[in-house]
Amino acid sequence: MFQLKSILNTYWTKVKYALWVIFFVVMIFAVRTYVNYLAVVDSIETVDARTAAVQNEMDYAENFQKKYLASDYGYLFLAHDNSMIFRGEEIILFKSSGDVVETWFNVDLTHIPYRPTEEEQRKMMEPTKAWNLYLSETWSKIK
Repeated sequence: MFQLKSILNTYWTKVKYALWVIFFVVMIFAVRTYVNYLAVVDSIETVDARTAAVQNEMDYAENFQKKYLASDYGYLFLAHDNSMIFRGEEIILFKSSGDVVETWFNVDLTHIPYRPTEEEQRKMMEPTKAWNLYLSETWSKIK
């Protein structure tokens, strides 16, 4: 026991540094182990999510799509999915109200017998433009 005390007293700084190095190596090992554990958990969750997505697609095809396409009008649904139109059908194109409003206000309205009032024009505007116009008018009245 005396020899151990004398050795520790003589080489205490070296023993302390050796313990720090061992602690540092063990800490690195623990961090690497934890990071690997998180990677495994993440990959398991990814595989579970992919499995659920594939199962949902298979359920959709089995329970809905097969019955949908096996009906009497299945060929019509497939034709419309492939952008084929039949006799008597027309293609309807929808445009946003912003396009209509822009073209409406870019046209000279002097030759049109009926000219909408300012309030009607405001109602036809996009909400953001109407709001900006309202704020600018209110601000000009305040000044």
